[in-house]
Parts: sequence; structure tokens; C-alpha cells
Amino acid sequence: DDPGVEVLALHQAIERLAGHDQRAARALEMAYFGGMAQAEIACVLGVSVPTVERDLRFARAWLNRELG
Repeated sequence: DDPGVEVLALHQAIERLAGHDQRAARALEMAYFGGMAQAEIACVLGVSVPTVERDLRFARAWLNRELG
């Protein structure tokens, strides 16, 4: 397994997610790649923490389906 291929597949999947739900994709990027806490993400996106939690759950499930 080539890690470069896996990273590319993840990047492409996140781009597809952004086409479907931009906010969920941004939340996922901030959490995974930025290491931001949910409260920080909520502040940046201007939404509540429960909204961030829902967005992240959706994004993870969407990625699991796309990459699984």
C-alpha cells in the first residue's frame, strides 16, 4: 500500500464531500488537519458545538462510505 495514494484518495474524497456539504468538509479539515477542538471549529464557522458534532459525524460516515 502506497501512503501517497491513500492521501490522494482522502484529498479527493474531501473535495467531493465539499461539493455536497462545504461546512462539514471544512469542519473535518479543521479537526483532522488543524487539530482544532470542536468549540474552536464552532467559533470559526459561526455555528454551535452540537452543529459541529453533527457535521463531523456526517463527514466521517460519508468518508467511510467513499473510502471503504
